Amino acid sequence: MLLEASATPDALLVLLVGAATLLAVMLRHVCEWLKIPPLVGYIGIGIGLGALDGLAYALRPPVMAAFELLAALGLVALLFRVGLGSDPRRLLGKLPSASLIWAVSVTFSGLLGYLAARWAGFDLVPALVAGVALTATSIGVAIPPWQDAGALRSESGSLVLDVAELDDISGVILMALLLSLIPTLTAGAGIDWREASGVGLQLLISLGLFTAGCWLFAHWLEPPLAGFLATRERSPTRMLIVVAIGSLIAALAGLLGFSLAVGALFAGLVFSKAPRRIRQDRAYVVLYDFLAPFFFIGIGLKLDPGALVGAVGAGVILLVAAVAGKLIGTLLPALWAAPRGTALPIGLSMVPRAEIAMVIVDQAGRYGSDVVPPELYGAMTLVTLVTCAATPALVGHQLTRGEPLR
Repeated sequence: MLLEASATPDALLVLLVGAATLLAVMLRHVCEWLKIPPLVGYIGIGIGLGALDGLAYALRPPVMAAFELLAALGLVALLFRVGLGSDPRRLLGKLPSASLIWAVSVTFSGLLGYLAARWAGFDLVPALVAGVALTATSIGVAIPPWQDAGALRSESGSLVLDVAELDDISGVILMALLLSLIPTLTAGAGIDWREASGVGLQLLISLGLFTAGCWLFAHWLEPPLAGFLATRERSPTRMLIVVAIGSLIAALAGLLGFSLAVGALFAGLVFSKAPRRIRQDRAYVVLYDFLAPFFFIGIGLKLDPGALVGAVGAGVILLVAAVAGKLIGTLLPALWAAPRGTALPIGLSMVPRAEIAMVIVDQAGRYGSDVVPPELYGAMTLVTLVTCAATPALVGHQLTRGEPLR
């Protein structure tokens, strides 16, 4: 009681941030040893913190508000890294071979996710959130097994990377469209399809203008800026400048109504052509390793343990839809478009749902429990934990049991 009476919110926040960071580092090593993605451990930290009754006082509103800020910064770091690791020019060059797999996979997995959510008892808007979330895969989970097998530079490995990048980019764009339609869909007066179409068209126009502005920046301003930073500034200053500009782009997208996630992804794409010494600067790796876990810790903190238990039934239904949607939706077109004998590992590689899927659920959840009920939040978290924990080993087994990929 004496500690509670004397502790200030800033002292409690520093205590919790330090403890969470240490736990994140330790669990990252444990997850690497178990060969599962670290985000599984990060979400577990959040669930554990939220379940401890003794932390009820520490997690009071000022401290939770600061945790939410760290989670938002983690969101920006996550999406900025996704964009930074993408190569728009290479994607355009590979689009003819990857677009068929991507289009069928996104359409089938999204539709199956929506139908499964409706079957699980969710209303229209929550089912739409689930459907959009299940269109995306996870580059961070899908790629390591291919790297470990030495197959990432093969034709099949490049195809997996291309499809995964397209999945993530389209998932973020679909999220922006969904978020713009949620106020109309939840107005309570039925769906006015004319109004919804108008809102969607307005968003697409705004997104097109924003994309054009980012392209102009990337084409005219980024090359000389990156050249100046690469030759005149040293680490970590040059990366801090890049991160600061990326944060401004992300904030601008948020102010325009697209959400920070969209802006962070586009900011990363803007700097994806920068010299390697900037894109792979160790300073950003350190910043990313500190901030990114807080997004997933925040997901765990928002979970009600009781709701998580009650979400098992819906979670199983959505898990089946998540696996079947990507496996079938990717495998069938891959039989035609991918090298012979690689359709199954490619399909399995698309199954994990991680950062983008939970970003979509988290951002939609800001509109309230009518849009993302606690049961849906818990169900999608279960889908993320299971697919991320199980898929890498299955993909690795498929890659090592067959002939070496070239």
